Amino acid sequence: MTLDHKFGSDCEQNFRRLGWRAHGVMAPAFLLVGLVIMGTTAIAGRTRIVSVAPATAALYAGVGLPVNLRGLSIAKVYVTVAQQTEGQGELLITGEIENLRDAKTSVPDLHMALRGEDGREIYVWTAKAPKVSLNARERVPFRARLAAPPAGVRDVLVKFDAPGDKGGQFTESPS
Repeated sequence: MTLDHKFGSDCEQNFRRLGWRAHGVMAPAFLLVGLVIMGTTAIAGRTRIVSVAPATAALYAGVGLPVNLRGLSIAKVYVTVAQQTEGQGELLITGEIENLRDAKTSVPDLHMALRGEDGREIYVWTAKAPKVSLNARERVPFRARLAAPPAGVRDVLVKFDAPGDKGGQFTESPS
């Protein structure tokens, strides 16, 4: 046991008491700092997290932070139905594909789905992309046609053709 020469008290006992008080105050602060670091990492590294665990993409989208792993977007989609004097008519889908990256990016085919009133797909087909790849920030228009579309189409879903890929999709109702 060590005695304090000034006060004649037990120094080791005082240090132990101070240590416990410091830990009691510091534990919530360390917890808060740890949570802030984890949250910042989860936001800043969301692309890497979604690439490893694709199911987390829905969580990020749910809080307003969507993740686009492909680096492409589908925009300005318009659907028109042209009635011909003879026959069933023709469904025309137009839009743009944009490369969101600052580097050249390959473009997959487009997946087109006609959906009915209940949201189920009535008819599905794949259309070739207008270009195999896009340069940095490049936009390219696309066009797809379907002769004699089925009856009861409520809307058209356009997305990139890749199994399990939910990024870059666009829905438009025929006009």
